[in-house]
Amino acid sequence: MVLTNYILKKEIKRLIRKASERPHQYRSLNDIKHVLFICDSKDWNTVRSCIEKLKAMNKHVNTAIFATSKKDVPTWYSNYLLLRADRDVGWLGFPDKTLQKQFYCLPADLLIDFSSSQVSPLYYMFLKHPSTFKAGIKYSEDSAYDLAIVPTNEADEADEAGEGREARESGKANETNDAGIKQTLPYLFNQLVSYLSTVNSKPEETVETDNYPTQH
Repeated sequence: MVLTNYILKKEIKRLIRKASERPHQYRSLNDIKHVLFICDSKDWNTVRSCIEKLKAMNKHVNTAIFATSKKDVPTWYSNYLLLRADRDVGWLGFPDKTLQKQFYCLPADLLIDFSSSQVSPLYYMFLKHPSTFKAGIKYSEDSAYDLAIVPTNEADEADEAGEGREARESGKANETNDAGIKQTLPYLFNQLVSYLSTVNSKPEETVETDNYPTQH
């Protein structure tokens, strides 16, 4: 049982500040062989569709899932590393050390963060993973991503393609972000893949993407 996550929050902020000091290797889609996803159990159905797309591209995909309790754990699929808050998290909010070691050993040419909270044991593990290419959705200025997907109003174009509407009707749309923009994970994932498929590998570079990504 977690009594306080104050120390965890403090450590996450420290790791974010130090993110620029770690090794970086920007890769194109062709150069990526191993992908590691992290997500929350509530978004598992959506993330599974993204995983299937990557597997169709002959990518080897591993997944780590954060669940609050046993009732939130996906039972119809077992090929993932599970972090359960009621079992695998200490009273200060830090994840079990054995589980951490398993996570850090998972290969990741690309590590994708689709979790919804940046104050969680899983995000802490994301920050400490040795992967040199990390991507995620940037909802705040506190970002440790090498490739940041920046949500914009143009994500509404997903509705024109039917993706946004389909996701909402099936209950798979994620929450409205701080800017009040309703996004869908499949749409943002497609933006990520589209961008990676059009660029060459580059070392030591941090990139933010919106509807059509630009390099900085």
